[in-house]
Amino acid sequence: MPANAAIYLPIEQPDLVKVFPDAKSNAGLLRRRPTSYSVVLDGDLVTFNLLPDNEIAGHLDSLLRYIASLHEDEKRKADASTVVRMSKCVLGLKTAREFSENHAIWQALFKIADAFDGYVFVHESLLLPSGGVIIGTMKRDT
Repeated sequence: MPANAAIYLPIEQPDLVKVFPDAKSNAGLLRRRPTSYSVVLDGDLVTFNLLPDNEIAGHLDSLLRYIASLHEDEKRKADASTVVRMSKCVLGLKTAREFSENHAIWQALFKIADAFDGYVFVHESLLLPSGGVIIGTMKRDT
């Protein structure tokens, strides 16, 4: 099963070429704004699809409902919900590999999140660009 993740950004239109100079967008003469970026990471093609603008609100509402349903501290849920509400763009990961098969794919999630002050949703968890867990199953009790 291929790796699965999403990146939530507080900007409307990220330019992933700023993060990965070899990335290619699907923008062109007939499409002014890209809907995806593709990049080769350690030999594997990885695509980051931008969720269409008209689907973002519904997607974020679903994520907020998921966060509210978690058996977590209310402060953590409130923090996670605040982060989600700031999102203006959602990038979905498409690749044929697992993270364990190509660690560069995992690292790419956090490079993008860091470059645009965003967050990563992976393994049912919302993570900071540093890899710290805001909420979810990856949370470690300290």
